[in-house]
Amino acid sequence: MSKVIKPFLLCTLLGISFSDYFIPEFKNFDQNDRVIVTAKSNPSTLQNPASSVSASLDVLDDPTTKTEYQRLMQSIGDRVSQLPMDEVLQTVSSQFLGKPYREGLLDRGEIEKLSVSLTEFDCVLFVETVLAFTRNLLATKPTYANFIDQVQTVRYTNGNLDGYCSRLHYFSAWIRDNQKRNIVRDLTAELGGIRLEKRLNFMSSNWQKYPRLKHSESNYQCILAMEEKLELETKSAPLRYIPSPNIHAIYSSLKAGDIIAVVTDIKGLDTTHTGFVYPTAKGFGFIHASLSGKVKVSPDLQRYVERVDHAIGIMVARPQP
Repeated sequence: MSKVIKPFLLCTLLGISFSDYFIPEFKNFDQNDRVIVTAKSNPSTLQNPASSVSASLDVLDDPTTKTEYQRLMQSIGDRVSQLPMDEVLQTVSSQFLGKPYREGLLDRGEIEKLSVSLTEFDCVLFVETVLAFTRNLLATKPTYANFIDQVQTVRYTNGNLDGYCSRLHYFSAWIRDNQKRNIVRDLTAELGGIRLEKRLNFMSSNWQKYPRLKHSESNYQCILAMEEKLELETKSAPLRYIPSPNIHAIYSSLKAGDIIAVVTDIKGLDTTHTGFVYPTAKGFGFIHASLSGKVKVSPDLQRYVERVDHAIGIMVARPQP
């Protein structure tokens, strides 16, 4: 039984790889960025990768990341440091066009350690990297160490890496936590967003697909507690989204570098993909690490979202200087 994923179903299932969830047999990528897969039942679980994610100190000493950082700073550092943040975000994101998509980059190894890449991305890693690099560029004194710190700051609850559960796994929680620290501002409600009635429990409901939950009772209990906390938060401050047919109407309110999260109707899950608004002479595009294989610009945001299987709309968050 073949299924068409338009243009893909998920960037990552909160750490589960796309291929693990569907066990796809890739047939082809057509010109419209559709992924043709063969969906199978009884999905297998990911195996623990042999290599572990680099620790913070290891990242600082990683020659590939450091060399790429220096190259980027030499290429764009001087000419963008005085520009408005939206222009810097667009310039930085453009530097990664064509870089390869890789799934599961944050979930290698058994222990949560800081992973930083400037050469390959999944959708969330792309957003975090561009945002962190931009924040470092606009700092009083940009440094490689500060860039690494910025990645940790946006990825983890309150900016603190304290095990697997400290990572902001649900992207709506990522937006809320970073908004509390004035890193982003959630624009969804003021742009006409409607309530998203959903309990976020995808991870605990699919624990057997997560090696770090399957093999760790403490991680599983921690994720359960995190999801219960999110449930209480959404009761007092409901999640909102802009329905897909309404996206075009908000174009005039969007800026380059606004973070877009594609909202899904999949049970227990909030979003399936992320990227940035990317204005061009032809309209409002969407730059993202695409499962089609690389960082790319899809020319029209609404048209893109309408082609994503199970997508019902978007959340919008604006990075703050």
